[in-house]
Amino acid sequence: MNENSFAFRLKELLEHKKLTLQAVATALGVSRPAVHKWTRGGEIDYEKLRKLAALLGVNWIWLRYGEEAQQSLAAAAPVELPMTDVRRRYTAEIMESEARMKLAQENARIVTWEWNLITDAVTYSANVEAVYGWPIRRNDDFWPHVPEDDVAMMKKVYEDSIASGRPHEIDFRIVTPIGETRWISSRATPIRDVEGRPVKMIGISMDNTARKRAEEALARSEARFRAIFELASEGIAYIGLDGRWLKANQTLSTILGYSPEELAGLTFQALTLEDDLAENLERLDELLAGEIAMYALEKRFRRQDGRIIWAKVKTSLQRNDASGEPEHLITVIEDISAQREELDALRARVAELEGLLGQR
Repeated sequence: MNENSFAFRLKELLEHKKLTLQAVATALGVSRPAVHKWTRGGEIDYEKLRKLAALLGVNWIWLRYGEEAQQSLAAAAPVELPMTDVRRRYTAEIMESEARMKLAQENARIVTWEWNLITDAVTYSANVEAVYGWPIRRNDDFWPHVPEDDVAMMKKVYEDSIASGRPHEIDFRIVTPIGETRWISSRATPIRDVEGRPVKMIGISMDNTARKRAEEALARSEARFRAIFELASEGIAYIGLDGRWLKANQTLSTILGYSPEELAGLTFQALTLEDDLAENLERLDELLAGEIAMYALEKRFRRQDGRIIWAKVKTSLQRNDASGEPEHLITVIEDISAQREELDALRARVAELEGLLGQR
C-alpha cells in the first residue's frame, strides 16, 4: 500500500486514535463495509470526506490528497472579491448579530457545549471558566467538581436521553476550585445520524445559583409560616372574597367544630349569626374598597353541634403583588366565649347588687 495514499493515512489515523471501523461507521452514518472499503483504497464522496476529516481532527485535503496537495493549496494566492455595498451591509449585520449574541450569552452566564458520543470529546464556549470557575477541555475536567449524588443522577438522565432521543433538563451542583457550591441548570438534546444512531449531544448550561438560593429561602420561610399557622393558639383561615373558607388550621376547626374539608364547602356568612352579619359585611365592604387596612370585631358563630360561641375576629386583605387586585382574606379568630360568659355573669351580679341597694 502506497504510504502517500488516502487509504494508508486513514488506517494510520484509526490506529493512532484507537477508533474501530464500526465507531467511524456509526459517527458518519454509513455501513462498516463502506469504511473498510475506504481503508482499502475505495472512493469516498465529498460530504463523507469532510465528515471523516472532522471526526479525525485533520485537514480534509491532506487526508484525501496528501501533504503536497495541501501545501500547493496553501501557496495559492487567494482571490479577493470586491467589497460591494451589499457585502458590507451583510457583513456588518452578521458582526453586529454575533456581538449581540455573545454579549447576551456572557451577561446571562450561559455556557454552550457539545459532547461527541463517539470519541467522548467535549467542546465548551469560551466563557465556561467565568461561569464554572475552571476551564473544561475534556470530560475528566468536569466530573471531579460534581457531587457524587448529582453524578449518578446526571449519568442516568444522559443515558435515558441518549437511548430515547429526547431532550432533557436537569439542575445539578458544582463545587468550584475555591470550595463554593453553585447550581447549574442545563438543557441538552442528543443528535442522531441519518440512520438514527446517537452521535453527539449539544446543550446549554446556566448559572442558576441565585434562583436556587431564593427558592431555598422561600421554602424555609414557607415552612416557618406553616409551623406558625398550624401551631397558633388562635384560629387562622384564608377566606375567599365570596366568603368561602379556603384554608383553615386545626385550631379553627376545633373552635367551629368542622374539619378543614367540611369548612371548604361552607362560607363564613353561613356560620355567622344573622344578627351579627350586617356589621361584618359592612366592614368587609370597607376593606375591599381600600377605605381601611383591616378590621376587628366581636361576633357569634354557630358551631356544627348547634352551640353558639363568641369570637374576636381580625381580618386583613391579601392583594396580588403585581396587579394590586384583592386575592383573599386572612382572618384570625379567637374563641372568647368564656370571657363573654364571665362578663355577662359580672354584669348580672352588678345589676343584682344595684337592685338590692335600690331597695334600701
